[in-house]
Amino acid sequence: MSDLAEQYATDENLRIRIETHRLYTVGPPLEPAVDAALVLSGTESILDMGCGPGDFLIRLHNRGHRGPLVGIDNSAGMIAKAKSSALNIHFLQADAQQIPFENESFDVVTARHMLYHVPEIRLALSEAHRVLKPGGKFLAITNIQDNFAEYRQALREAADLLAGKISDAVRIVVPASDKFNDQNGPQYIGRAFGNVSTSFVEAALRFETAEPALRYFDSCRTMKGLSVEDWRLAREQFANVIARRLENGPWLISKTVVIFTATK
Repeated sequence: MSDLAEQYATDENLRIRIETHRLYTVGPPLEPAVDAALVLSGTESILDMGCGPGDFLIRLHNRGHRGPLVGIDNSAGMIAKAKSSALNIHFLQADAQQIPFENESFDVVTARHMLYHVPEIRLALSEAHRVLKPGGKFLAITNIQDNFAEYRQALREAADLLAGKISDAVRIVVPASDKFNDQNGPQYIGRAFGNVSTSFVEAALRFETAEPALRYFDSCRTMKGLSVEDWRLAREQFANVIARRLENGPWLISKTVVIFTATK
């Protein structure tokens, strides 16, 4: 199993990160900005690529969306979790690079924090364009290139206190979003759709204790390919770095989300 497949075999790690953002964000939330970008009437047919445990579509359903809602994800575990909601939403395991629907099937296609995981981003965007109806809207969400700068610096400091492969694994702070962010995203989407609009949601995580930051850190272990024992050593040093940060009050970690929209 690849590191990515292991990371998303279930929704446990993702759920920790979602809950961290929900509980500790200061600043504007993301979902109102998404709603403002989509301007849904409630009757649209929507495909959510990389739907994970289905939170976005479940939210729309619970708010009374009447149009067909479909979610696809490459992880069987994520789809199983999404289906457990027992709502009238169609969730299926599928590859965003080969969407199993006919041309012009949907009014809206979304790709929320997932395109940076796709091996061929251009192919996934081509597929999104293919299944959109003429005049349909595409929305993608990602992070800015230097997102979580304070967190990334803390990881580097922890790596300086370690040695060998553990230090190397912690030091390589290359977020997945470096593959698709505010810098290269407009070019990717512009090529697929011929147009793109960009907006930003700026906020921060505010940690008053080390525990939530360490839980977030722990949720990323399989991304680094370290054993449980090696991770324990890395965690100890990262905890030391966080403790120094907290000596001066709450630790703030800046985060900026990018919302891209395009029309077919």
